Amino acid sequence: MYYQLSDFYKRDVYFLYDDENSIESREFEKGNIVNVEDKLIYQVDKLDSYLSTYDILPTFNAPLVSKKFVELFKDLNLQFINITIIDKQGSSNDDYYILNILDVVPCMDSEKSIVEIKKYGSANVMTIKKLYIIPNSLNSHSIIRMEEKKSYIIVTEEFKKRCEEAGLKGVEFVEEGHSIYTDI
Repeated sequence: MYYQLSDFYKRDVYFLYDDENSIESREFEKGNIVNVEDKLIYQVDKLDSYLSTYDILPTFNAPLVSKKFVELFKDLNLQFINITIIDKQGSSNDDYYILNILDVVPCMDSEKSIVEIKKYGSANVMTIKKLYIIPNSLNSHSIIRMEEKKSYIIVTEEFKKRCEEAGLKGVEFVEEGHSIYTDI
């Protein structure tokens, strides 16, 4: 069984990659080691008192993960880049890391999955309404970015089990074949 890695946070907020960062946020979707010279910044409206209890934070790009997550998965083919989160009052937190996944693998079962492709100008945008993964396509990898839609992070049952046994907070898993769409 495979899962899409997801997150849950107590309030509806995203930690935003700062536009002034020296590295384009899409670099973390390519599966390459990223050399960072300057501290990378994420912004949020306020630093919640319960922030440090979460092991993954909601973002629009590469996930932010805790030191506990880093220690748990430092044996995998991942790069962890320490960042600073700054809120609108100028308070900061240096306890989180960008999760840069170094394995990008084609794994979507296009026969079983239900996708919709819409054209916006010259761009084709794929919406995955129901995702199935090709059996054994992750090979020996526990966590990968999906080649077909790089915003999707796919994990194995073993990865999920390690997260659950460690009691990681905020980490959620969407089982393959699950759908929120009712029109399929």
